[in-house]
Amino acid sequence: MDDQVEAEDTVLQETLEENIGMSQYEASVYLALIRGGKQSMTEISESSGVPKQRVYDTVSDLRNEGFVEVIDDYPRKAYAIDPSEALSPIKQQITRTEERLDELHEAVEEVEGGVALFKSEPTIKKYIRKVIESAEDSLFLLLPRKHLDTLRDDLTALPADVHSRLIVSDLTEDDVDGDDIYLDESVSALADDIHGVTSNEPLMVSVDRERAFYWTHGSKRKMTSEMQGFYITNPELGFLFDRFLSDSIWPLARPVNPTDDPDWPTFPKEYIRLKDCLSDLKRVTRERALESFEVEFEGYDTRTGEAVTKRGTVAGYYFTEFDIRATLKVELDREYDSGTSDVVTVGGWKATYEDYQARRLTVWEKSGKDHPATIDDETERHLLRCREEIPEEFGDGRIALGMDAFVDRMREFIEERNGSRDYESMRKFGDLKELLIEFEASDSVPVIEWVPTETIPGGHTVHLGQVFDDFGYDLTVFGTFGDPTHPVFEDVFSTHDVLSAGEPTFADYILFEDGKLILREPNFDQVDWDTVVEEIGIETLAESVDGTTVLGFGSWSNIPSLPSVWDGFRDEIWPLLENPPNSVVISPADIQQMSPNLVKNGLQSLRALDDVVPVTVTTNRTQAKRLLTVLDEEGTDSSLSNTAMTLRNEIGVSKFVVHTLLEAALARESGIVTARAPRPAPEQVTNSDAHFDTGLTLGHAEGLSDGTSLILANTVAGCFMREGVPPTEESIRHLLDQYDTLFEA
Repeated sequence: MDDQVEAEDTVLQETLEENIGMSQYEASVYLALIRGGKQSMTEISESSGVPKQRVYDTVSDLRNEGFVEVIDDYPRKAYAIDPSEALSPIKQQITRTEERLDELHEAVEEVEGGVALFKSEPTIKKYIRKVIESAEDSLFLLLPRKHLDTLRDDLTALPADVHSRLIVSDLTEDDVDGDDIYLDESVSALADDIHGVTSNEPLMVSVDRERAFYWTHGSKRKMTSEMQGFYITNPELGFLFDRFLSDSIWPLARPVNPTDDPDWPTFPKEYIRLKDCLSDLKRVTRERALESFEVEFEGYDTRTGEAVTKRGTVAGYYFTEFDIRATLKVELDREYDSGTSDVVTVGGWKATYEDYQARRLTVWEKSGKDHPATIDDETERHLLRCREEIPEEFGDGRIALGMDAFVDRMREFIEERNGSRDYESMRKFGDLKELLIEFEASDSVPVIEWVPTETIPGGHTVHLGQVFDDFGYDLTVFGTFGDPTHPVFEDVFSTHDVLSAGEPTFADYILFEDGKLILREPNFDQVDWDTVVEEIGIETLAESVDGTTVLGFGSWSNIPSLPSVWDGFRDEIWPLLENPPNSVVISPADIQQMSPNLVKNGLQSLRALDDVVPVTVTTNRTQAKRLLTVLDEEGTDSSLSNTAMTLRNEIGVSKFVVHTLLEAALARESGIVTARAPRPAPEQVTNSDAHFDTGLTLGHAEGLSDGTSLILANTVAGCFMREGVPPTEESIRHLLDQYDTLFEA
């Protein structure tokens, strides 16, 4: 036998063994009969190499299987049945199998062309793994608990740069502990973020918002009697699957194996879902100002459909887990927006109402010299001077403050009644949302019980006045304190003059662990200069202001007619003063709801007041932007310094201050003064603006330099945010000692 024949026999031998199911002896005997024709048992043994004692059994088996025929003669002989006839049953079985597979595989012409339907479990699992392996940026998986082990290796093999999110379904109530879910610790290694639900759900996987797989039999509660798996490569459908998981299932799922120290977002970071980006921003901006972050987005102009790539500073955002809306506000850099810096709105992919729809976003945290969370040389100089200038003891002087005042009725909602006076209070703001949704889906009228916890004074005048009272200043407060004066103000200012010109505003505060709800009664009994003259009197007011070192006003947003009071002070009070205040500090506060004309007219009163006394206006960045809008100055550079200088010049006052949690800028005729604040670890951010204004006014009262006053303002606000209560002299001095050490390295 030459080499070619031998090689051919080897291939045929292996084919018969591996594909037809013959044993080694059967294949050898069959090939010998094919090549040599009819043979005796002795001849078969010699031609096949099979021992003679095994030939008889082997031939008998081949006869039973339909491959050979035996002639019962002497000597007994055998010959091979025609291969086309012998293999016919096998070929028929293959044909039937092929036809059945074609029935099961009801797909479009090209599997990668849209949607393919599979009905074989092995094929379904194969394509689930294929989808997971194809992830480049993002994986979102809804996985019934019974399949955790099935896909464990596939999930742990994902590249580190693929952000994975897992929802484990089909859990039991035994897995739930309060608002959290606890499973075997090994589950924590399967994805970057893991939540769970107790509902029965199908298996769904989405990658990169473009490709997905949907398995109806993934859950223990099958949705159909027939095995069905849908392999989705159509990007539009893939996007819908991802949106369903991220917007419908994820918000209702609860964290799995939560830790007290979750991973903190690191930047730069890329996102393909806007809500993921906003969720991270919400976390980090508890300790950093929004303007500490820049964002670049790729997408389209919703008006023209033009593809765009733009970059700018984060200016705001809106989203909640329970709302499909999500919007990012970006103040565009000049180089990306043809010389302007308008604030634009950015929606997620498929957005229509925002200015732009973003397909991909990247967020940076500002670093280096431009990073407000790092101390700079100017701040260090002001800090050293502040430590030198600050008096050894506060309280030597007279202060006058007006005009707004609030009565804040603190309350809490009842979640569950255990008895006539025994109840569980509602702690989470999300619980209120869920309760309202339940009422909407029922026929009953929403009824929520609440109980008062305490009644406290509030408003700009009170927040500032409490600190000056604690520090021992001779204080006069004038404004909306009631007639007679409401008891909450008498308790706070019992040793000071309280001059009331109207009724206070009442507000109900419902505090939650993760937010608050304020129900404010509109105060239609608004005061103007005529009211002040009638209720207090010009002589009384002049006597109270004469000899004070500083006069403070706030808040314009709560008293729309406050400009008439500024006019009255300029025209009727100042001529009567022998020793007028050295300066006036004014906080407009949140003027977003005031009409542009009302604001413009009021700014004229500020300009006129500055003719008789130096006026300092103080705002946060949001309030400053509103003023820029009213003055048609939206194109101004976004830096605090340029914003402050523009507003100072446009309004016509001596000084203008714009501040954030991390920095402040003061514009004056001679230029800009800036001071950065150490990053707060806030327990209380609400009313931090009022405490910044307190520190600034305190600096004016003590005659401190502008840089020192900014440091003091940052310090007073920082004390309040860290401690949640008005600062003491001791806490202010302590924070000043640590001020430069609290910045990031």
